[in-house]
Amino acid sequence: MTIKTADTLIISKKSTNVRSHAAAPAWLRTTFSTASHVAPNLTAAVAEGLFFKTRRNGPRAGERDVLEGAAASSVAGMKTWSWGQGPTILLVHGWNGRATQLGGFVEPLVARGFRVVAFDAFGHGDSPGASMSLPEMASCIRRIADEVGDVYGVIAHSMGGAATTIALADGLQIERAVFVSPPADPRQFLEIFSAALAITDEVRERLKERVERRVGVSMESMRANQIAPSMQVPLLVIHDRDDKEVPVRSGQSIAEAWPGADLIITEGLGHQRILRAEPVTNVAVSFIDASKHLMAAA
Repeated sequence: MTIKTADTLIISKKSTNVRSHAAAPAWLRTTFSTASHVAPNLTAAVAEGLFFKTRRNGPRAGERDVLEGAAASSVAGMKTWSWGQGPTILLVHGWNGRATQLGGFVEPLVARGFRVVAFDAFGHGDSPGASMSLPEMASCIRRIADEVGDVYGVIAHSMGGAATTIALADGLQIERAVFVSPPADPRQFLEIFSAALAITDEVRERLKERVERRVGVSMESMRANQIAPSMQVPLLVIHDRDDKEVPVRSGQSIAEAWPGADLIITEGLGHQRILRAEPVTNVAVSFIDASKHLMAAA
C-alpha cells in the first residue's frame, strides 16, 4: 500500500466543510426520546422510515453546466448521462448526492479517451423515489453497468464507494476503481443516526434488526473493510484528514484491508470540496488511465 500525504499532492487549504451529523431539532429529539421509553417498537418502526429516507440537496451554482454536453437517457429507470467514446467509466455519487457532484471528472476522462457515464440513483437527484439503502445502491450500480455494457472503471464518492464494494462482491467486473471519502462500516451511521434522534439503546437495537430484515443482510456483512480482503481490482482511496462526515480512518481501513490498494490523504478539503479539487481529479484520472496504457503497450 502506498501512502501519500497532502503536502505531496495539493496545497493545503482551510476546509469550508462544516457539515457533520448534527443532532435533530430539539422537539424531534424530545419526541423520540420520550417515545423510546413509552413505545419502543413503534419508535423503532418510525425511525426505520427516517433511516432510509433520502433528501435531495440543490446543486451548487454552475454544477449542472456539465450536463449541457451530455447525452441524457433513462437507464433501468434512473436518470443517466454519458459523454465521449471509449472504455466506460462509471461515476457513482454518495448518500443524498447526485451525478453532477462528480462533474469535474468528466472532461479529463473524456480527454483521455474514455466514455463517462453518471447517474442519479433512486431517491436522488432527478431520479424517482424517496428512499435508499446500501444494498439497493449496490443494485443500482449493477443495473446501470448491465445496461451500459462493459464498465472499465468506477470513480465513487462516499457511500458510493461502499456500495461499489458490495457490487464487486456480487459480481461486478471492472479493471480499476477510485473511492473518494468512502465509509467502512454502516453501523457507524446507525449509531450517529440514533444519537441524533436521542433514542435509547434498546430502540437502536430494534432499529438495527428492522434495518437488517428490510435489506436482507446483516450490517456487519456490509462492512467495506471486511469485504476488502477478497477484492482483486486495483484501488485508489483518496480521503481528507478534515472530513467531518466520514472520518479519514474509514478510508484508511479500507485501503489497509484491500490487497495492493493505494491511499492518498489530503488536508483541508473536507467531504465535499475534495470532489472539486483539481489535484485530486488529476491523480484519480491518472490512476484510472494507468492500466489502459499498460495494456496498449503490451
